[in-house]
Amino acid sequence: MTATLRQAARKSAGAALSTALGACLLTVGAVATAPAAEAATTCGGTASIYGVLPDGRLTFSTITPATGALKKVRVGADLGFEPRAMATLDFNTVLVTSTTGALYRLDVLTNNESLVLERPPVKIFDSGWTHDKLTYDGHGHLYGTAGGVLLRYLVSQPKPTGSAHIGQRKEIGSGFVLKTLTAAGDDRLLATTSAGALYSYKINADGTWDRDDLKPSGWSGFDQVVSPGGGLYYGRIETTGAMYWYKDADPADGSGTDIAYHNDIPVNTGGWTQRLLSAQPGTFSCTTTADPLDGHDIPAVKAAGRDLMNRYDGGAWNSTAQWNCLEQLWDRESGWRYWADNPSSTAYGIPQALPGSKMDAFGDDWRTNPVTQIKWGLSYIDGRYGTPCGAWTHFLNNNWY
Repeated sequence: MTATLRQAARKSAGAALSTALGACLLTVGAVATAPAAEAATTCGGTASIYGVLPDGRLTFSTITPATGALKKVRVGADLGFEPRAMATLDFNTVLVTSTTGALYRLDVLTNNESLVLERPPVKIFDSGWTHDKLTYDGHGHLYGTAGGVLLRYLVSQPKPTGSAHIGQRKEIGSGFVLKTLTAAGDDRLLATTSAGALYSYKINADGTWDRDDLKPSGWSGFDQVVSPGGGLYYGRIETTGAMYWYKDADPADGSGTDIAYHNDIPVNTGGWTQRLLSAQPGTFSCTTTADPLDGHDIPAVKAAGRDLMNRYDGGAWNSTAQWNCLEQLWDRESGWRYWADNPSSTAYGIPQALPGSKMDAFGDDWRTNPVTQIKWGLSYIDGRYGTPCGAWTHFLNNNWY
C-alpha cells in the first residue's frame, strides 16, 4: 500500500467555469433583470475527515464543498491497536475504540503538511466500549451503537481523560441495527440500513427520539457515511473505494426530496480504502437571515466579497494583492452581478458557475443571494487554483478559469 491515497480522475462536468463577461458572452439583456432576493440561507466551511487504513495508519483528508474535489490527504503512523469505531471531537482530538473494548484518545499535533500525533494513543478506558459505531455531534453528545442499542454520553471536556469527562450514559433505545451512523448536527443523527434506507433521527433531551425516513432505498452501497454538518453528506462505496457527495437543502425538515445528488462529479472514483471514516463535526454550516444583502448595490457586494475573502481559511488570503486578483476576476466574469446569466452555456452568477445549480451546495438561494455565490466561488477557487491570484493568472493565460 502506498503512503498516500491515489486521487482518481475527475469527470469533465466540473472541469472549469465559463469565460462569461471575460469572453464578452453576456449580453445587456442577460444581466438587465435581476430575480428578487428573499430570505437568505447561506452555507460555508470545509469538510475534514479522519480515517484509519486497513494497516492501522491514521489518515486526514479535506474536501472542497463547492465541487466535491479532494483537496488534501495526509497519512500518519500506525495506531498500534486494531480499531473498531471512531468519532472526531475536534480538529485535533479523535476517539477510537478497539476490538477488545478499550477506548483511546488520539491527540493530533498537526494535520497540515503532515499528520503527526502529539503522543501515542491515550487509553481512556480498558474495557466496556464494545460499540460497533461511534459519532460525535459537536455539541457535547457522543453517540454509539452496541448490539443494536443506541447509547448517548455527555462529553464535558475537549480532551476527556476518563469517566469524569465522558459520562451520563443513557440508553436511547434498541432496534438500531444500522449499516452506517453519523452525526449531522446537534442531537441529530443520519443513518443507513443494509436495505438501503436513509434515516434521520432527532434525539430529544429526555432521551426519546423521532425518525424521518428520508429515502426508502438507494443507499445500500455505502459502508461509510459521514457529515461535516450543514446538510453535506459523503458516502464511500467499499467495493470500489469511490466517494460521493450529497447536499440536503434543509436537513431538519424531515424530507429527503430536497437532497441534491452529485453523482456525476464524485469526490473520487476510487482510492478511499479506509476501514473507518469520521468527519469533524460542524465544519460546514448554514445560516438563514431575513434581511439579505442588497445584490443591486455592487460596491456593497464587493465589500462583502472582500470580507469573506479576508476571513477565508483563517485569513490565509487576507491581502490587498489577493483582493485585487479576485476583484478583477469577477469584474471580468460577471461585473459582480448575482443574476449574470450566460445564455450560451448556462453559467450563472458572480463566479459564473457552470452550471449555476452547482452553487446549491452553499445554499438553496444560489440564484438570488450574492453571499451564497461568493462563498461557493471562494471554495471553488481554493480547490482548483489555491488562491484568487492563481485563478486570475489562469484566466489571463486562458480567458477562463
